[in-house]
Amino acid sequence: MSESDQRVSVGATGILAAPGSLSGPLVCAFFADMVPAPFPPFDPEQFSVLRAFLRWSARRALRWFYRETVVVQMGVVPESGPVLFIGNHPNDLPDVLLGLQACPRHVRYLATIAAGAAGAAGKGYEAMGVIPVTRVRDARKMRAMGVDMAAVNAEAGRRMAQAFAQGHVVGVFPQGGVHDNPQIGRLRTGVAMMALEALDNGSVFDITVVPFGIQYEAPRTGGSDAMVVVGRGWSLRGWRAERLAQGLEAGVSALTDQLRTSLVGVTRNAPDWESRTECDELVAAVAAVQPPSATASQAPLLERAARLVPLAEQLVANRRSDAATPHAGRVHTFVSELSHVVHEAGGLRTSARDHARVLQGAGVPAEARLTPIWALVLMTPVALIGWLTHGPIFWLVWRLAHRFAKARADVVARAFVPGLQLVAAWYLLLAVAALAALVLTGHASWLTVVLLLLVTQLPTAADVAVAWRDGWRGRALVWRVQRWPAPRRAEVVRAATALAHEWRTGP
Repeated sequence: MSESDQRVSVGATGILAAPGSLSGPLVCAFFADMVPAPFPPFDPEQFSVLRAFLRWSARRALRWFYRETVVVQMGVVPESGPVLFIGNHPNDLPDVLLGLQACPRHVRYLATIAAGAAGAAGKGYEAMGVIPVTRVRDARKMRAMGVDMAAVNAEAGRRMAQAFAQGHVVGVFPQGGVHDNPQIGRLRTGVAMMALEALDNGSVFDITVVPFGIQYEAPRTGGSDAMVVVGRGWSLRGWRAERLAQGLEAGVSALTDQLRTSLVGVTRNAPDWESRTECDELVAAVAAVQPPSATASQAPLLERAARLVPLAEQLVANRRSDAATPHAGRVHTFVSELSHVVHEAGGLRTSARDHARVLQGAGVPAEARLTPIWALVLMTPVALIGWLTHGPIFWLVWRLAHRFAKARADVVARAFVPGLQLVAAWYLLLAVAALAALVLTGHASWLTVVLLLLVTQLPTAADVAVAWRDGWRGRALVWRVQRWPAPRRAEVVRAATALAHEWRTGP
């Protein structure tokens, strides 16, 4: 790599933006050990206790915060061979965990080492096969510490090429960090540069690029839904050959533009937040008013919502243009009526599930997906234990996350980490309290059984508690609408019927 390429490679940013940072001496020591350093061996097929624990924790964190997380397969990740797995990054750590959930193979992320270079975080990075890079935003701090960022990122490029040569999936967020914006912005060029260099150095014959888009209904609202849309993969070598055959440029800039186009196809984009909110409300309302699906998919309502996004974006853009059509205006009117009703009933205006539940309460057939009453009754004792043991720490975690988050997109990440660490400390405190109670009451013989139950069953109790809460909220939303006066419910039915008809007939 030339000196100029090394300078550009500082922009290589596929980032696992875990909260927190390291002190200066610690970072310097880490870099001193890493540059240069032999490639660490990594086999994603080899079982790792720490990796299994981290994945288990990720599932817990997502389940405790989001009501439902769904993978929408518009494309697939190849079963074997090198894959560049590129995603958008609107919500920090949850994006990383959802990317892991969306890929059937293990994902080796490119990650900023300033967030987790040593200690427990460093061990976690090692277990997950993370490829460390540095960020442009850290340039001044790194120079002050005497760190050669170009050398670090050149090393990252070599490790990325090695990962491709071994047939691994490399996950990257090419936006260059967390971007709390209503659309995909300009991408960094470092990812494209690394991918093309891996292709040119003879490590691999080809690389499959697969985009994944994280679509949140309300990214920082607990009890909302999240979707991961896996887009269609494409051959990097085939893309370059086609461009050259047409006499077009096929270098770093062109590939960066193509990566952005792939991401736009699986994400939600709008020129401003007002348009983005309008689009999200339209997607939620239109998905809910469609006839219930007879498919056996995991979540047909949320999958339908994800597939509606491109049409919704076109319609919102049309309504806001000088050449707006009457059809766009009518759709907007009906969507506004329904989203207002959902908000009035206590639901989320951008939630397809909440729209469906309001419609069901008004008497319209919809995919409300309600928890059966008998299940809620059976879950109640365990849910009560779950909330008694987790309610205080969940409240504390959320308050601390808001207190110490430096930006809006940091809130959920800080609820996950160090939130899970606080939950672990809480479990230890409960175990100590149980131990003290058993000893003081003379029931020390039950010590092993009680402590074992505490360690193994507390997370399950939390799962049941969260599921019970979500189930009860869904039922309560339906019951609330059912208690509305008949004329009010009739207005909901009218708006839903009109929206379904307008959407079906088109302009």
